[in-house]
Amino acid sequence: MKIAHLAVITPHRAGLYETTRDLVAAERSMGIDARIIDPVVKTVDRGVPIFDNSFVESCDVMVSHSGVGNYIKYNKPIIHVAHGRPYNSFLLENTGGTAVYTYLKDIANNEQFKYFVTFWSETIPFLELLIPKEKIVDVNSPVDLDFWTPDGPHGYQFKGKKGKINVVCTDPWREDKNPYHMINAFYHFAKENPGSKFHMYGCSDNRKGWDVLLNVLEEQGTLGEVAGWVTGLENIYRAADLVITPHIIATRAVRESLSCGCRVVGGLENKYTTTSASPENPIHFSEKMLEALNSENKSRETAIKYFDRKQTANEFINLFKRILS
Repeated sequence: MKIAHLAVITPHRAGLYETTRDLVAAERSMGIDARIIDPVVKTVDRGVPIFDNSFVESCDVMVSHSGVGNYIKYNKPIIHVAHGRPYNSFLLENTGGTAVYTYLKDIANNEQFKYFVTFWSETIPFLELLIPKEKIVDVNSPVDLDFWTPDGPHGYQFKGKKGKINVVCTDPWREDKNPYHMINAFYHFAKENPGSKFHMYGCSDNRKGWDVLLNVLEEQGTLGEVAGWVTGLENIYRAADLVITPHIIATRAVRESLSCGCRVVGGLENKYTTTSASPENPIHFSEKMLEALNSENKSRETAIKYFDRKQTANEFINLFKRILS
């Protein structure tokens, strides 16, 4: 079985690509000839081959992660993976960015697109507005449990800004979610827990307003490392006492940090995190942070239960078989 996964190649730069690579690596380990297709790059990324047009011509199924573009001409059955959160995708188009909603509406009833896959069952009610319900499938959210693991260096010093309690936020800043509520929750947490430091990664270049918030933490003596895109997040997660996120779904930050054995506080009703609370109630969120720190650490067990990429690969393989039967 030959499976062509179409995705823009951005190692260590985007959750979409890292999730795609995790999935393809798992499919290959199970005997599927799965490859990533990029219209420009032809290389190998951590054991996963990146090929061009010739493989698409002979493949059995195309899996679209970044859109199919001109590859649609090969008339292969397609599975489209909706990596984006629906509201964020809507806001992208609304603010003049990529027209994701228009694209999804245009392809929803195209017979070449057999299934639309989401990694988050929580998004299905929103996707149903655009896509026939019978075409929507939710699958397990994958992560490389052999790479994201508690086994490894734990001594990261946060560029000399390590605190007694190290709270980390690594979610990329997007149109629908950013660290605003997390900073407010941490401020109240730090008032009750001396020695706490807040470390933030994936920061936007647009610092308007943000410097005001960060300066308050600096004055409070609780601001730690602040950075944009970084490598070595696995070492940061191992050194952290707590990861906080506004999300109610299993984002890359949730999957990776739990896999590294770090406790996580998520948005209200996040079923994967150690505890959860509404980000819009910073006092309650800060109380849940303390509750998480004092709880039994079952982070790694949670990751193994929910995020095994081989389980995800099996679910995709079943879709491939259904299409080709």
